Amino acid sequence: MQDVAELVRQLRDPQTRRAARQELVASGAVSVLLACLDDPNESVVWAAVESLGELRCQESVEPLVKLLERGMLIYDVAEALARVTGRDLGTDPRPWRDVLAKGPAQPALDVAACVAKTAEYLGARPTGSGDSFRFELAVPDGRRQKVAVYFGRKDAEGHDLVVIYSECGPADSRYYEAVLRKNLSIPAGAFAIRDIDGVPHFVMVDTMVAGSVTPGALARKIEHIAARADSIEKSLTREDKR
Repeated sequence: MQDVAELVRQLRDPQTRRAARQELVASGAVSVLLACLDDPNESVVWAAVESLGELRCQESVEPLVKLLERGMLIYDVAEALARVTGRDLGTDPRPWRDVLAKGPAQPALDVAACVAKTAEYLGARPTGSGDSFRFELAVPDGRRQKVAVYFGRKDAEGHDLVVIYSECGPADSRYYEAVLRKNLSIPAGAFAIRDIDGVPHFVMVDTMVAGSVTPGALARKIEHIAARADSIEKSLTREDKR
């Protein structure tokens, strides 16, 4: 690893920040990153917050809660805390203080219990087993939409993910730009193109860090994906097959 002081200096430069942050994460430089939380440069603090979240560093919980109490980078800090603790408690520092008082983070995600409670919230019976489940939801105009949920997936850095996914219909190249431009106007998830049985299809997909998944949050994601995917299927095909 490069000299620590030099890497911290590079965090202050937008041209070198990303590479420096990656090196600090790869080397597990927790103490350095914790010290960066007090840096006067907000970009350095942000880099440290992101990195500590990626490292799932338990020692960072108290300092991160203090950042919330100071009102600094609250959304980034809340996301990092969710990744570290496995709890999704938002940007109010008070429930996070309760977490500190109660001790260690909750155990790994119980998939069966999460799916059962999510189904209860949605009023929809899931099909599937293991790490793959499917929900069929009622959507406006008497239509229905199927949404798949895949547990046990990982990102490029090996972090556990939950993937929420729904098909919209065959992807006609005439509509590529129109559909993909919709990504600029939706609050979460993204439209993409995926080959299904050798045929390009429009799909709607979103991911969640497994440690931050709660049944309520997952239910909201599923409802959002269902509504968006159905709107594309309806506008492009006038069908209700998915």
